[in-house]
Amino acid sequence: MLSRTTVWTSNADEAKALTQLDALEDTPESIRRWLAPGAAVVVRDGERGCMVFHHGRGTQIPAFPQKAVDTNGAGDTHTGVLLAERALGTDWESAATRANAAAAIAVTRHGTESAPTRAEVDAFLA
Repeated sequence: MLSRTTVWTSNADEAKALTQLDALEDTPESIRRWLAPGAAVVVRDGERGCMVFHHGRGTQIPAFPQKAVDTNGAGDTHTGVLLAERALGTDWESAATRANAAAAIAVTRHGTESAPTRAEVDAFLA
């Protein structure tokens, strides 16, 4: 399946477990080698943001640290916003920035149905 995958997104622990690498910054490129040509890799690292790797380069996208009340659903929120933005034609780095913002909002809410609206993400980023 990995050889057919065009977008990989995971958290840092999952990326390290898959690659058996200790240095998180090395995991996206390592994962990319197993994926379809041209695939993108996004590795989330909580309050440190995420790493986006595509077209042979990696970019660290900073987070928006918040006082978390519930982290359930933060990864799902991140992935959903990331892919929704890409479907709208947003570049990877901008999509990841919006995804980081959405996850930051999500962790300030209780429950797994905590994803913000697009307008809430816009207001947060403003």
